[in-house]
Amino acid sequence: MPTVSYYRNLKQSLSDCTEKVKSLEQSNGQKDKEIKELKEQNLRFSADLENFQKRVGEESMKIVSYASERIIKQLLPVLDSLENVTDEGSIAIKRQIEGILQKEGLTAINDSSAFDPNRHEAIGAEEGGVANTIKKVVRKGYALGDRVIRPELVIINKGD
Repeated sequence: MPTVSYYRNLKQSLSDCTEKVKSLEQSNGQKDKEIKELKEQNLRFSADLENFQKRVGEESMKIVSYASERIIKQLLPVLDSLENVTDEGSIAIKRQIEGILQKEGLTAINDSSAFDPNRHEAIGAEEGGVANTIKKVVRKGYALGDRVIRPELVIINKGD
């Protein structure tokens, strides 16, 4: 027959086990909370990495698309010099240069109506016409993609 001390020891062991279970459950709760926080942090880091990779990719594409800008800017005065040539050889050279530059994405600015300070540079104004419209193009302007690399030099109308 079990003794009173046996029951006391059993009761103490049960109490110890109950405290141990509570402690482990609390520890599990903290671990679950840590796991949840780490998962959220991982999601944020993954999103940041994805955004960074996207931004680097876009910037790389821009760099590649504008890589030829420096050499194109140096060729524009040559193209200007060939603008009014009349002999066949010079005309052929001009067309070749224009073809190469077009393949690189260069386009002439051909806005002949309203003055746009982002695409034009006014070097004078004359009386007559509708105000802030282009009266005369003095020098062609060029854009590389959506970026103006040389604004068109124009004379604008002052208006009536």
